[in-house]
This record gives sequence, C-alpha cells and structure tokens, in this order.
Amino acid sequence: MALPSVTTRRTPASWPRPSAGVVLVAPDLIYLTLILLAPLGMMAAHSLYTANSPGMTLANYARLADPYFLRLLGRTARIAFETTAICTILAYPLAYFLARASRGTATLGLVLLLTPLMVSPVVRAFGWMVLLDRQGLVLSLARGLGFTDARPLIYTETAVIIGLVHLLLPYLVLPLTASIERISPMLEEAARNLGAGSFALFRDVILPLSLPGLVSGALLVFVEALSAFVLPALLGGRKVRMIGNEVFDSLLVAFNQAQASTLTVVLVVLTIVTVGAGFGLSRMRGG
Repeated sequence: MALPSVTTRRTPASWPRPSAGVVLVAPDLIYLTLILLAPLGMMAAHSLYTANSPGMTLANYARLADPYFLRLLGRTARIAFETTAICTILAYPLAYFLARASRGTATLGLVLLLTPLMVSPVVRAFGWMVLLDRQGLVLSLARGLGFTDARPLIYTETAVIIGLVHLLLPYLVLPLTASIERISPMLEEAARNLGAGSFALFRDVILPLSLPGLVSGALLVFVEALSAFVLPALLGGRKVRMIGNEVFDSLLVAFNQAQASTLTVVLVVLTIVTVGAGFGLSRMRGG
C-alpha cells in the first residue's frame, strides 16, 4: 500500500538566499530600469503611433526615408566620425607626452587638459563664436596673411567640428594616457635597437598595445558627438542641423512627440550598434 505523501512546508529560514553579488547589483538594476530603460520603452512606444492612426504603425520610421532625414542622419554621422578622427590624431601625441613625462609635468598637463571641462559648453561655444565670426580673430589673421577671399567659419560644419574637438578631446586623451602608461619603455627601446623608426615604433608597438584605450575613448567621443545639441545649435545655426537639434525642434517647437521619439530611437540604436561594433573589434584584435 502506498504511503500518503507528506507535504513539508519550508520555513522562511530555509528559503534560498540571494547571493551577495545579486544584493549589491539589485539597487543599480532598479535605478537603471526606472531612470533609463522605462523611459526608453515609453519613447519607443510613442514612436509607433501617429495622430491619424489609432493603432501601432511604422509610418514614422518610413518617413525617415525622406531625403531631408537621410541628409540629417548622414551629416550627423559624418560630423561625429570626423570629430573622432581629428581627436585621435591630436590625442596620441599628447597622451604619449603625458604618459612618458615626469610626475610633476604630467600633473600640470592633466590640470591644463581638464580645466576646460569645468567651463560650460555654452560659454565655450560663445567663445568660439567670437573667434570665428566676421570680425573674429581667425578671419582677421587669415586676411592679414593675404587670404583676402577668406570667409567666416561661423555657422559651418567646420565650426561645429572645431567646437566638438575642443569639447571632447580630453575624453580620448585620458584613456589613451592610461593605456600608454602600461606599455613598458623597454619595449620601445628594444624596437629602436632593432632599427624601428618613429613611425614603425608607433605602428608596431604603441598602436596595438594602446588599442583598448583608443577604442574606449573613440567610442565615447563618437557617441557624444553623435548626440551633440548645444554646439551644433550655436556654432552651426540653422545651416548645420544634427539629430539632436531636430529632436529638440520636433518636441518643443512643432510639438510632434512621435517624430521626436522616432529620431531618438534611431539615435539610441546607432549608439548601441557603434558601441557593440567597437567592443567587438577590440575583442577580435585582442583575441
């Protein structure tokens, strides 16, 4: 005869306890969900509705095939890429100098590098507006050197890129400096003893070993430039519009929340794809 089954009740003391890692990470996950993921989900939902359609539709995304939005996306990506490339070219010499300088010189250099970050981007943008305007110092110097056909750079893509490079350069110099500091000077000395010149030393030693710092810094610069709003608005004006400016006007000028949500979702997707591609490239080169 089968014995009756006995149901044992588990007391609270016998319940499985979460690990210490889960307990430590839980507040951050809750904060991330409430502050970032939930608003993004609501914004993605808003992008699927229009005033003329009661149900969900992809009409807002179909409108992105319009030549105006294609030019807007292309200009934004181009400016972000050019800003990242210029920052990379300027950052390597400065990062190498800071990594190999004495402690006092490196400290002074870092202070000078980080001091502009304490100034508002709006203030710096107004400073560049004064320099690049019709009566600014840049145009006066160009005409003084004989370039009589020189035109003011204000309200051009060049002005926007100059402002973004000035703003974002430290974000690439710092991780590069940390990566180069980890490279032993003995490797450079060995490469020089084997006949490597400055370019070969950079190509075969410095660049491969500093790639993690380059990837992290370049991704940060690219993403920040991709979503820039203040500098393009002040230095580019109505002629040089980027996605950030279009989102602002769609939401607060045209009161078109669906279009603003659609552009923001596209911007978030571009950011995620860029970050994923960057880290994938870094792992491939590292592995």
